[in-house]
Amino acid sequence: MHFLGKTKMPLLVSILGSVGVAGLVLATVTGASAAPSGAAVAGPTFALHGTAVGGIKVIQSGQTLTFLFRETNKGPGSALEDLVLTKLTNATVAAMTCVLPNGVAIFPDTPACEPGSLSAGQSASSVITTNVTGGSGSVVSARLCLFNESTGITGPCKTVSVKIA
Repeated sequence: MHFLGKTKMPLLVSILGSVGVAGLVLATVTGASAAPSGAAVAGPTFALHGTAVGGIKVIQSGQTLTFLFRETNKGPGSALEDLVLTKLTNATVAAMTCVLPNGVAIFPDTPACEPGSLSAGQSASSVITTNVTGGSGSVVSARLCLFNESTGITGPCKTVSVKIA
């Protein structure tokens, strides 16, 4: 390395050192991302849909309004996921029914529908019939959240609202 001279040698050593360090960092990061993690595989994912039965958009006070909330296990695996009515505005509950994945209707543990363990692809529903009590110009709404019995996690949640004429 005599041909570089005294002034260029420290520059070359510095550059080669930086390239070497960068290569080690890159190899470490790449190796870490490729290595299997010890983390558990994520559990089932649930989708929640809600609607006012019959497609009702506007209703009068004193009428009966039924809400339908349906949970679907998108997988993987199975879980105990309850449907829980968390809020009802401008209405009173007249009846609640829990519909199991096989279509059997059971009484809920009000305000929760506990359908048991749902496997991937299965759905369960909560049917909530209400009597509308709010005044004209207000909104009747029902909010339902999923609750996982194993993890204690609440969510997702869905609110369905209908205008009162």
